[in-house]
Amino acid sequence: MQNRIFSTVARRLTLSYTLLFGVLSLGAFLLVYVHIVHNLNQQTDDRLRATIRELIKTRAEGGRAGLQEEFTIESSATGKERIFFRLLDPDGKAVIASDLTSWKTEEHFPVSFPISGEQITRLHISGHEYPTRMITSLLKDGFFLQAGVADDKDEVLESYRETFFTVFLLILVLGGVGAHLIARRAMGGVREVTEAAARIASGDLDQPISRGNRGEEIETLAAMFNRMQQRISDLIDELKGVVNNVAHDLRRPITRMRGVAETTLTRDGDLSDYRDMAVTVIEESDRLVGLVNTILELAEIDAGLKVMGMEQVDLSWIVNMAVELYQPAAEDREISLTAQIRHQPLLISGNRNSLQRLLANLLDNALKFTPTGGRITITLTSEGKHAILSVVDNGPGIPAQDRELIFDRFYRGDASRSISGNGLGLALVQSIAKQHNGSVTVNSDGTTGSCFIVRILC
Repeated sequence: MQNRIFSTVARRLTLSYTLLFGVLSLGAFLLVYVHIVHNLNQQTDDRLRATIRELIKTRAEGGRAGLQEEFTIESSATGKERIFFRLLDPDGKAVIASDLTSWKTEEHFPVSFPISGEQITRLHISGHEYPTRMITSLLKDGFFLQAGVADDKDEVLESYRETFFTVFLLILVLGGVGAHLIARRAMGGVREVTEAAARIASGDLDQPISRGNRGEEIETLAAMFNRMQQRISDLIDELKGVVNNVAHDLRRPITRMRGVAETTLTRDGDLSDYRDMAVTVIEESDRLVGLVNTILELAEIDAGLKVMGMEQVDLSWIVNMAVELYQPAAEDREISLTAQIRHQPLLISGNRNSLQRLLANLLDNALKFTPTGGRITITLTSEGKHAILSVVDNGPGIPAQDRELIFDRFYRGDASRSISGNGLGLALVQSIAKQHNGSVTVNSDGTTGSCFIVRILC
């Protein structure tokens, strides 16, 4: 039950603030209480000292008779039951005293005499409501002069305690109510985020959290939540597009395999027809396996599940090997494939296989779109702490509306729909570049070729 009562942050904050108010109020009370007690004691002691000084002066001027008379006057003025005076001989016996009727007998006065100067003590005398504050002063002739007064400051302190108790309860109640209102207001933004999360859980992604004046922390949380909500919405839209594209790219080879198989089986064919069917099925199966493997590789790279083993790699060597590998394919189409690289090694920290895959995808893309008799140029330079790899072709170029989308998975522009491919090559290039703390960009005017630039941190 107790856990349920304090299950919410607002209630816990309310309890914490209320306890804080209570502790601070109690601390303030104790501080003031000690200060008042000290001041009242100091005032009583100062008054007793002043009285003793007056009595010493009276004894010096009027002797014992004058002192007795002063005892009587002072006790009558203040009240015999509230004050007393005594003159004691060196042995501690009373020589003269004020009216001690209200104080009973002198045995009720525990006495400890000072060796020099004066001594102030606090006594609890039987029959008296209040404690007694008593001063004993050693005179020059060895006698002792005493004065005692009822220490009735407890009345003041009792009044103060009662007042504090009333104020303390008021502070706790008002502080608790105020703390609850503040906590509810402070947690209002969190409640909005919770409600928005519930809407997302139910599938509603179109109601972002509105801005307000709820404090910098809450506003930052709301802004981050809105960004997350938008990102989730974008990912869902992207996922829908990916699913549609995957379904389309999977359906095409499957449909082709089924069509070839159906055609072969519904007609009288010889062994060569069945061999052709098997070759087609194998080709399309390899295409499907390659598509699935690329999708999985992209997912692993983007999710950080594929850990690339990094080592010192000579990027110049990778470019030379790629040019040597793709040179026959370029010559078959009468395309000029050249590399402009420096002779000394260009070492970077990277994964050799992934970088070879990156360059191969760029060259595959360039060969697809470069017309017969065209040219492809690979340039490798360094700029500060980055290696700059560029692949330039003189193909038809990339329209402006496609340049922002060509790195998306399965995206294929209008010009590429008639060319074989699945729209994953450039997406894989971008993922590999990011894994190497780099980036890939494209420059094209849409008419005279394209230039893909990869920047990789050395």
